[in-house]
Amino acid sequence: MVVHKLTLGTQFQANCYVLENDKKEALAIDIGGDSSEFLKFIEKNNLRLTKIILTHGHYDHFRGVADVADATNAEVFIHKDDAAMLTSAEKSLAFQISNEVFSPVGKYTVVTEDDIIDFSGEPVRIVHTPGHTPGCVCYICGDNMFSGDTLFRMSIGRTDLPGGDYSQIINSLKKLKALGKDADYHVYPGHEGSTSLKFEINNNPYMR
Repeated sequence: MVVHKLTLGTQFQANCYVLENDKKEALAIDIGGDSSEFLKFIEKNNLRLTKIILTHGHYDHFRGVADVADATNAEVFIHKDDAAMLTSAEKSLAFQISNEVFSPVGKYTVVTEDDIIDFSGEPVRIVHTPGHTPGCVCYICGDNMFSGDTLFRMSIGRTDLPGGDYSQIINSLKKLKALGKDADYHVYPGHEGSTSLKFEINNNPYMR
C-alpha cells in the first residue's frame, strides 16, 4: 500500500491522502481543494478511484469532493454526526473557508465506529474521535492512521468552532493513546506534517 500526500491549494492547506494498492485502485481521504488538480493526479498515475472517506465535515476537507465523485463514481463516506455538513454551507463553515460557490455533496454513505470500510479487501477501521466536530473520525488502514483534525504533530484540532468540545477531544486522545499500547501507527494529520502515534504519546502535551 502506497500513501500519497496532496495539498490542493486551499488557504488552510488541508492535506489530502491517496491510498494506492497493487491493483492501481485508489482510496482518497479528504479532498478539500482543487478537484481538477486531484483528477490530474489520478489520471497521471493511472489510478481508479473507488472511495472517498472524510475525516469530518468542514469545507476545507471536502471542497473538491462533489466534482471528483461525479467524475469517478467514487463512493463517499462520512460519520453520521457530521453528515448534515455536506449539504450546508453554514454548518460546514464554507463561507469562512472559501469565497467560491458552495459545492454540496448530496450522495454519500454514513458510517459509525462499528463499521468497516472495505478497500479492495483491505479493511479501513473507523475510530470515532469527536471534539473538533461531533463526527470527527480517525481511519486506520494497516499501520497507517489518518487523524484528520483530531491529532496533529505536537498539537490537536481546534475546539472553539461550532460543535467543538475540548473535553471530548481529550477523551478522543485517550482513546488513541490506548491504541498505542499494542501497536504503533504512522499518523497522517489533516494539516501539516506526518508523525507517529508513539511519538505523540511520548511528546505531545495533550496526550500526557
